[in-house]
Amino acid sequence: MTNYFDDLVLAIDLGTSTAKVIVFNLDGRIVAATERDTPVQHPRPTWMQSNADTWWQMVCTGIRFVLDHPDVHPSAIRAIGICGFMHTLVPIDGAGRVLGTPLLWPDQRCASEAAELAEHAETFIQITGYPPTTMSSVPRLRWLSKHEPETIERAQWFLPPKDFLRFRLTGEVATDDRDAGGTRLMNRPAKEWSAELLELAGVSLTRMPSIRSCHDIAGTVTSAAAAETGLKQGTPVVIGSADWFSTIIGSGCYLPERACLYLGTGGISGAFKSSEEQARFGKTIYFGGVTATGAALHWIREVFDAGEKKTTYEAITLESETSEPGARGVFFLPHLMGECGGAIRPAARGAFYGLTLAHQRADIYRAVLEGAVLWLRMTTETSMQKQPIGNFLLLGGGARSQIWRQIVAAVYNCSLLVPEVIHGGALGTAMIAAVGTRLRSDYPSLAREWVRIAHVEQPKPDLVERYDAIYQEYGEVETIVRQIEERHT
Repeated sequence: MTNYFDDLVLAIDLGTSTAKVIVFNLDGRIVAATERDTPVQHPRPTWMQSNADTWWQMVCTGIRFVLDHPDVHPSAIRAIGICGFMHTLVPIDGAGRVLGTPLLWPDQRCASEAAELAEHAETFIQITGYPPTTMSSVPRLRWLSKHEPETIERAQWFLPPKDFLRFRLTGEVATDDRDAGGTRLMNRPAKEWSAELLELAGVSLTRMPSIRSCHDIAGTVTSAAAAETGLKQGTPVVIGSADWFSTIIGSGCYLPERACLYLGTGGISGAFKSSEEQARFGKTIYFGGVTATGAALHWIREVFDAGEKKTTYEAITLESETSEPGARGVFFLPHLMGECGGAIRPAARGAFYGLTLAHQRADIYRAVLEGAVLWLRMTTETSMQKQPIGNFLLLGGGARSQIWRQIVAAVYNCSLLVPEVIHGGALGTAMIAAVGTRLRSDYPSLAREWVRIAHVEQPKPDLVERYDAIYQEYGEVETIVRQIEERHT
């Protein structure tokens, strides 16, 4: 009889503030898993950056941890896949050393450079489908040219985060079209780097990685990487993809059957356009997003804990249940690092409204949970009205919280399917690795087999009615705050 753990897939999921390493068997079940913090820095109010070498260190530590599991042996790891957050480039020199500190996707420091590029908006839209914004790499690279010119001069490669990690594992330089598209430097129809936009950025085309299919094998684990991680030298590593696309794959969601709602550091909603598009890794539909969901919860914990990090997220959500729907009149706008939901708004700022001396910490906690979901509905509502959706599948750390699930179900007035594996990015990455190394044959069958529903959260009629009224008031508060924002832009 074949040992249950003979064939395993290792998935690395680099989030904005955490690095997950999860080992799956070929039934799509978790054999071993760990999650490590990758600290985020805010040198200025609108800046958000991190240390890429720390990402690598935490990934190495995580890999060694899962390899210590009694059911996991390095020789049983048949394939490795990686996904990572988008809209960020890591500059490295010819020796692979990181140059400077990468700007994370919510970073808004290049707002003036994005505004300068407005005269080229039609060019950007024609090439990428998007105007120049603070999430585009051209204004970010122009900011580097002004403030850290030595980084631009010394850089041999500019790599998306997951491709930086894979370079450390394999020594090979490449990316996939989804991560390349996220930089807003790729000619979307041709799926190749745009020389015109790179010229505006002041970066040579030769400094960009080749664009390949996400399930291509990029290379194998080098002897140096094997020594650092404990992996077996020669283990194949696939190209992988961006975290959001990997999450869509790992959700198994396609329209009109169901859509994916993801509550992680940020929040986002979407799906494959159809089952046919799912089968060929084709078109996805993006409904909308929120810059800070889990990030807002992390922030409020830090505020109340004074940096001690003693309160668990479970304790926060349990305490929030002692408040009531509507947080006793407190509204929270989660625009803590500008905003990417609805439209890119670098000047957007978070706000609490309705506070009185009677309010307690539980009310603040509940307002944060509610505000993230109410704003996510606001950014997704227009798109979803144009597209019938059977139900939603909830993924991300927010899926662990019963009260957050209840709020989402009520605000959206829909059934929420919560799968056995809520780490959609890691699961999708494992699917990519399994197919890329021919351990499995196709994605649709994997989605049917590996996405197992563990819980269904039904909307409570009384909460639906109450949150519908709260949603209308929330929209009024958002309108007023946005008017203040517009006066300062």
